[in-house]
Amino acid sequence: MEQEKVSFSSKIGAEIWGHRFKDGQRGPEYTLEFLNVMAGTGFSLQRKYYNRRKMIEFRQFVFEGEKEGSKGHIAIFDNEKKDVIREKLGINEKQLEDLQVFFKNLTIPLTTPMGKPVDRSWYAQMMYPLHESLLFTEIRANRDKGKSNNPTYSYERNFFARGGELYYLMLHYGTLNNKELRESIEENMKSLLSNSSGLITVVNQINEAFAEYASTEDTTVKSDQPAPLIKDIELDGLISGWEKSEYPLLPSTNLKLYQEFAEELNALLTLKIDVYEMFDILTSLITFQLHRYMIYQAEQIVQEKTHYFIDCFEGQNKSIKFLAQDAYRIHEAVVSDAYKTFVEKRVAEVFPDEIAEKKIETWLNSLDETKKTKVDGYSSFFEELNLKNLHSPKKKKLIEALEVSDKKKAKKMLKLRITELYMEDLSKSQLPIMKTLARDGQFIISGKGAKARYVLNDKILSALVYATLNGDGSLPYDDFLNKLYDKFNIIIGESAAKESGLYSKEGINLSHFRNNEKKMRQKLKQNGLLQEYSDATALIRNPYFA
Repeated sequence: MEQEKVSFSSKIGAEIWGHRFKDGQRGPEYTLEFLNVMAGTGFSLQRKYYNRRKMIEFRQFVFEGEKEGSKGHIAIFDNEKKDVIREKLGINEKQLEDLQVFFKNLTIPLTTPMGKPVDRSWYAQMMYPLHESLLFTEIRANRDKGKSNNPTYSYERNFFARGGELYYLMLHYGTLNNKELRESIEENMKSLLSNSSGLITVVNQINEAFAEYASTEDTTVKSDQPAPLIKDIELDGLISGWEKSEYPLLPSTNLKLYQEFAEELNALLTLKIDVYEMFDILTSLITFQLHRYMIYQAEQIVQEKTHYFIDCFEGQNKSIKFLAQDAYRIHEAVVSDAYKTFVEKRVAEVFPDEIAEKKIETWLNSLDETKKTKVDGYSSFFEELNLKNLHSPKKKKLIEALEVSDKKKAKKMLKLRITELYMEDLSKSQLPIMKTLARDGQFIISGKGAKARYVLNDKILSALVYATLNGDGSLPYDDFLNKLYDKFNIIIGESAAKESGLYSKEGINLSHFRNNEKKMRQKLKQNGLLQEYSDATALIRNPYFA
């Protein structure tokens, strides 16, 4: 029987977690990407595609003078265009300047881990979505050989949208069997982004002045085709070449976790919180959910159960600090082990022991000696391993292993080199994704020379309270701690430490866990999320509960 050909994808992470999360994406961008997808579907979790908006002229107006790329270009919005807006809105020059400043102040600030502003071009900057009319996707400026005249702008989907598309799919699959939950999310999301009617009037008038529209549901004014979400025959006629289009991919579509995500999101959306305050809480929830998803997928591969231990002492208790650091270290180790296991399995499939020496012989014989370099001569070797885009120095290392005279040693060296190659992607891409999610979600503290540890800052704490209460007005504090463990594998106090086996494993005095509980109780109270009635009685409360 002929062996089935298995291609060794260079995107192992995509096969474990989805195609694809990017290490450069920031927490607020995941939220914006998802909101763009939701608005682009007309606030439906059933659509197979979504519409997108560039809003180029509007953004050039808002971000006038901001840099464009790395070649010294800037966003230009000339006086003639400003006159068009003033005439359209019936305002004077001073009012136009005030309007420009108003929108510029809605820019979402992004900072590096060291607290410095992230350096982004104007077309990669985003605004707080006070209304769906302020949602637009990232674009890329295409200039003819560096010239500044007449650039064109294309969608930057390789970077922007993938995380949001995957989160949309999680909610799509998580609500397949719960129509009521699906409709509730759709309605609440639309309501959240449909206030500020005066704002949409201004934005639409600016867009209309340049034939760019803020409506996501009016397909009659669009020249760009929609972006695909789920491969289906209904895309025929909507998306040219839909059968060969690249679709966002989730490795698993029936995880119970997706339903939990949908329920948690809905619990947050049902609250009467304005979108400006909601955005940061929503970002914390979504990044925590995606972090849990990545941990969960890794756990399934290595068959290990892990937990989040939270330091409520702000690093002041050495024992608690150690446990929070160790929990983060274990999560990184589980992801690393899962990645390595997956890579080794894939290498074995592509390069099985029983035919490895025969394959080596075939690859050696495939060398085209008419080419200038061995890297070019072994093109068929790299193509078979799906490594043709690999940088030349790394290709040379593989060739060195391939050409070892002893075939058994060559087999061993080649497997080792290929495994090392993909493990390198783990440290460069996958682990940074997780750290970025945790940092922007406000549930780790990390710094130069300091080990990362789990904490719960204000926004993520609020998100967890609302998700746990799930529409209820209050909950006894002890029950809340139990739910944090049962639902999220979060350990704070004595009960969860015992149940999880952490207490017996570490042998730390129980008083540390009890004191950690007390610190959490104080933090909840300071944030208006807990009401104390006595030393023994306290209730978690939802301040937005009607």
